[in-house]
Amino acid sequence: MVKFSEFFTDARPAEDLLPKPRPLTEERVSAPYPLDALPPLVREAIQEVAGYVQAPIALIAASALTAISTAVQTRYSVRRDAALTGPATLYLLTVAESGERKSTVDKLFTGPIRDWEAEQKAAFRKKYTKYKSEMDDWTRRDKELRKNIEEGLITAQLGTEFDPRTLHALAMPQEPQMVRILRGDDTPEALAAALERYPIASIISAEAGTIFGSHGMKPEAVMQNLALANSMWDGGPIQKGRIGTGELQVECMRVTMGLQVQPAVLDSFVQKTGGLAKGIGYFARFLFSRPHSTQGTRLYVKPPAFRPALGAFCQRMTTLLAVEAVYDELDRLDAEYLAFDVNAQRIWEHFYDEVEEQLRGDEAYAGIRDVASKAADNAARLACCLHTFAGDPATAIGRESMLAACDLMTWYLDEAVSFARSADAAPEVADAQLLEEWLVREVTTRFKAGDSPVVAVNEVRRKGPNRLREAKSKRLDDALELLQDHHRVLVTRRQGSKGLDITLRAEVYQEHG
Repeated sequence: MVKFSEFFTDARPAEDLLPKPRPLTEERVSAPYPLDALPPLVREAIQEVAGYVQAPIALIAASALTAISTAVQTRYSVRRDAALTGPATLYLLTVAESGERKSTVDKLFTGPIRDWEAEQKAAFRKKYTKYKSEMDDWTRRDKELRKNIEEGLITAQLGTEFDPRTLHALAMPQEPQMVRILRGDDTPEALAAALERYPIASIISAEAGTIFGSHGMKPEAVMQNLALANSMWDGGPIQKGRIGTGELQVECMRVTMGLQVQPAVLDSFVQKTGGLAKGIGYFARFLFSRPHSTQGTRLYVKPPAFRPALGAFCQRMTTLLAVEAVYDELDRLDAEYLAFDVNAQRIWEHFYDEVEEQLRGDEAYAGIRDVASKAADNAARLACCLHTFAGDPATAIGRESMLAACDLMTWYLDEAVSFARSADAAPEVADAQLLEEWLVREVTTRFKAGDSPVVAVNEVRRKGPNRLREAKSKRLDDALELLQDHHRVLVTRRQGSKGLDITLRAEVYQEHG
C-alpha cells in the first residue's frame, strides 16, 4: 500500500483515467424477509401496504408486528414450560435513513390504537364529569357532618357516614384515570410515572433519536435508562425513588417498542455509551433489522380505494384492543398465560438447542451471544403474538405459529450477525468513513460558497473530526491511506509548496447524494 505522503503528482489526472472507487466495506446482502412464514391475515396486509407505500418489506413487517404486540399484550402472555413464563411483548428496532416512510406505515397499522385511545378519552370525559358531580356532593356532605359534630348535634360515633380515623365523610369518590398507551417522546421518568398509573404502553417512534440521542446523558443516567428498558421487557418490576412524591413502584407491566433510528444516530449512541448498551444487553432484546433502502425506485402508485387485507388486520386489532385489562387482588396486572401444544413445545425446544449450539467458538452466533441468548424467548413471544392475533387464544399455541416464529427469529438473528460484523470493522475503516463523511460536508459547503473543493491536509488537522486530530496520532494518516488505497480520494502536492491537498473523487461525492 502506498503511503499517502508518498502519493502525489504535480497535476491531478483526469478521473476517467483513474481506477473506479472501491467501497470501504463489503456490501451487506440481506436474505429476503420471510413473509411466507406469517399467517395470511398478517402477510396479506403487509403485501397490500407494500404495493403502494413501497417501503422496505422488513420495515413494514416491523410496524405490523409492533401493532400486533400492542393489541395482544394487555391480556395475553406466554408460558414456555412449567417454570418459564413471561410477557408476549416485542421490541423491534429498524435502522433506516429518514425518508423510508416509516411514519406513513406506522399510521396505517396503528390506526385502530389511535381510535381506541380516542374512545378512551371520550369515556374519560364522561367519567370525569360524573366524578366532579359526586365529589361536589361528597364535599357538601363532609362539610355538613363536620359542622354537626362541632355543634354537638351528632357524635362521630353516631355519624354513620363519618370515619373518625380520617375525620372525613366515608366513600370519597375516586378520580378516574385517563387511559393512554401510545408513547413516543416520553422521557424515561415520564414513562415510568405513566406506567404507575396504567401499566401498559406502546413506544412507537419513527425518529428514535429522541431515545438514542438524549442530549447530555452521563454514563450513570444511560445505565439507569437502559435498565428501565430491560425491566419493561421483562414485565417488571420497576422501583424508583422520587424527591417530594416518594417511591414509584410498578409490579407488573406490558410494554411494546417499535423504533426506527437513523444509522448515524445509532452509531453516535453506541460510541457515546462506550458499548454500554450492548454490554448490558439492551439491543439483545430487540428484533433488529437494517433493510436496504427503496428510495430511488418508488415511482408513483395511486393508493387503492379499497384495502381489504389492511381492513381485516385493523378489525382484528380493534377486537383485541377491546379486551380490558384484568387486575388481581393486589391491583397488579393479571395476564392469561398461553402454553404450547406438544408439537409446538418440541419445535421450540429444538430451536432453543440449535441456537445454543451456535454460540460456541467460531459458530454463527458466537459474535452475538447477547442477542442469541434471548432468541428462544423472543421466538416464544412471536409465536404467542401470531397465534393470538390470527387464531384462537382459547387454545394452546400450535405448530404453525411456532414454525413461523422460529423462521422469523432466524432471519432477525442473521440481521444481527451482519450488523455486528460491520460494527466490529477495524478502527481504520471507521476512521476512514468518518473522514470521508467530513470531507463530503466540507466540499458541499465550499461548492455553495463558490470555493475550490480541494481541501488541504493541514485544514483537516486543524478542524477535522476530533479523534483524527489527536496530537502525535497517525489516525489521520492511516485514514487517508485507506481512502487512497480504495481510490476514493486523490492526495496531491500543492504547486510550489510542501503542503498536501485532498480531492474527493466525484463518484464518491455522488454516492453520498
